[in-house]
Amino acid sequence: MNVLKLFLTISLAGFTTIASAKLIQIIHTNDLHSFFEGSRSGKGGYSRIKTLVDQLKADAKTKGIQTLFLDGGDFGEGSSFYFSNNGTDALRALDLLGVDVTVLGNHDYIMGGRDLSRQITDSNLQANFLSANLKGKTFMGLRKKIKEFVDYDIEGMKIRIFGLTTPEIHFQYPLLPHGFIGPSHKKGIKIAQKSKKDGVDFLIGLTHIGVDKDSILASHSRTIDMIIGGHSHTRLDQPKMVENLNGEIIPIFQTGAHGLAVGSLIVDILGEGEYKLIDYRLYDVTKEISENFEVKKFVDEAYVNRERYFNRSWTEVIGFSEITLTGLHEGHVRDPKSCWSQHIARLTRETAQTEISFQFDIFQGEEIPKGVIRFGDLIDNFPHFRAWGDQGWNITKSNISGLVINQLLKFLSQGDKPFDVTIDGLKTMDLDKGMVVPFIVGHHSPENALISGEAISNLKFYSVALPSEIPFALAKMLPGIRDLLFMNRTSVENSNFWPLFENYIAKNSPLKCLAD
Repeated sequence: MNVLKLFLTISLAGFTTIASAKLIQIIHTNDLHSFFEGSRSGKGGYSRIKTLVDQLKADAKTKGIQTLFLDGGDFGEGSSFYFSNNGTDALRALDLLGVDVTVLGNHDYIMGGRDLSRQITDSNLQANFLSANLKGKTFMGLRKKIKEFVDYDIEGMKIRIFGLTTPEIHFQYPLLPHGFIGPSHKKGIKIAQKSKKDGVDFLIGLTHIGVDKDSILASHSRTIDMIIGGHSHTRLDQPKMVENLNGEIIPIFQTGAHGLAVGSLIVDILGEGEYKLIDYRLYDVTKEISENFEVKKFVDEAYVNRERYFNRSWTEVIGFSEITLTGLHEGHVRDPKSCWSQHIARLTRETAQTEISFQFDIFQGEEIPKGVIRFGDLIDNFPHFRAWGDQGWNITKSNISGLVINQLLKFLSQGDKPFDVTIDGLKTMDLDKGMVVPFIVGHHSPENALISGEAISNLKFYSVALPSEIPFALAKMLPGIRDLLFMNRTSVENSNFWPLFENYIAKNSPLKCLAD
C-alpha cells in the first residue's frame, strides 16, 4: 500500500461501476458484554443489531459485495445476561448475530481458560475465535478452539485477520496458573511480517487492546492495513488515522460499547498491498429498528434462564431510591464517587467493622435510575462473582500499614485522571470550612488524610475492608506481594455483595445521600 485515500463521499450506488474492484464490506462490533436487551435508554439490543446487520449484508449483496462481520471482543461477562446457561449463551449469541470472527477479550475468560473452553464446546461456536498472544492454550483446552489468525479468499484476494488480547497484568489472574496473555505488539508485528511473506493482500488486526495501544501498534508496523478494535469503549464516528513506519496512513475503528452502534465500511482491495477505503459509517442501534424474531426469542429465553439461575423474579421489588445507583452509562461511568459509591463503601466498612474501606467505581455494572429498585437491578449494577452459584463477591478484612496506605493514596491521586475510588472512614481537614470532611481522592492532599481523627502513621497498622477479588487477584499474580500488603487477612462471614445490597436497600429505603 502506498497511500490510503479516504473516499467518504462516494455513494454505494456507484460501486458497481468501478472496474475490476475487489470490494468487501466489513461490519464490526465490540464490547457487547452480553447486553442482550440493550441499555436502559432503549438503545441497542441484539435483536435490533441482527436486523441492522442483515440489512447491511443484503444491501451489499445486491451490489455483488461480500461481507465479513468482525467482533472486537468482550462479548461475555459484564451484563447479568452472562448468567444465562452459565456463560454459554454469550457465545451462542455471536453465531445468531452472524459474527464471522471474534477476538478474545479480558471479560471473556473471567471464569478461567478451562471454563471458557467448556463454554465454547457447549455453545457449539461456529465463529472463528482469535488470540495470537494467548499462552497456555493446550493446558486450558483451547488449542484447537482459539487461533492466531484466519484467512479468507475473496475474489482471489487473500485476506488475513489476526487477533490480539490486552496483556494488562491486572486482567491476567483468571487464566493463571494454566495460561497468560503475552505481549501484544511484539506478536502483532511478528504476524504482520509473516503475512507479507505469505502473500497476504489485505491484513486486518482484530484487537482488544484499546485505541491508544492500537495507535502504537499501527505506528510500529509496515504491513498492517487496518485495525478494528475494542476494550477502551471508544466511539469513533470517523476512523482514527495513524501513520505507520512507511509513512502510510492506517485507519483504526471502534464502535463504543454494549451494542449501541454497529460499524460498516466498504474497502476496495486493489492487490499488491494497495487498497482504498471507500465508505465508513457508524449506525446507531435505535428503537426505530425492528427486532429480529429469532434473536428476540433467544433473548426472551435467556431472560427465563437468568431467573432460573437466581431462582428469583427479576422484577421483585426490593425498595426505593432517591439517588441513582451509579455505574456504566453507555459504556462509561459518568458520575464517579457518587452517593451510591459512598453507600457501598460505608456498607463494606460496617460489615467488616474496619477503620476504612475501599470502593472502586470501575467495578460497577449498569447505572440504575432513581425510583423503584428491583432484584434484577442489584445484579445489573454489580454483576461480579467468583464462581458459578455464589452470591457475588464478598468482603476481605485485613491490616495494612500506614506506610502502604500513604503510598496507595499518592498512587490513586496522581495524574490528570485520579482513580475513581471512594474511601469510607478516611477524613481530612478542610481549612476553608474549618471542619473535618470526607477525604476525596484526587481532590484532597494525601499528606492531610486522617484515620480516626489522627494523621496516618507509617509505623501503625490499620484495619481495611475491600472487595475480596483484589487480594484474590494479587494472590494469583504476586502471592508474595499480597501477603506483604495484606496482614491478618480474613474473609468476612456472610458478606456477599448481592444479599448485602438487598438487605441494605430494604432497610434504608428510600435511599438518600449519606449525611456525612
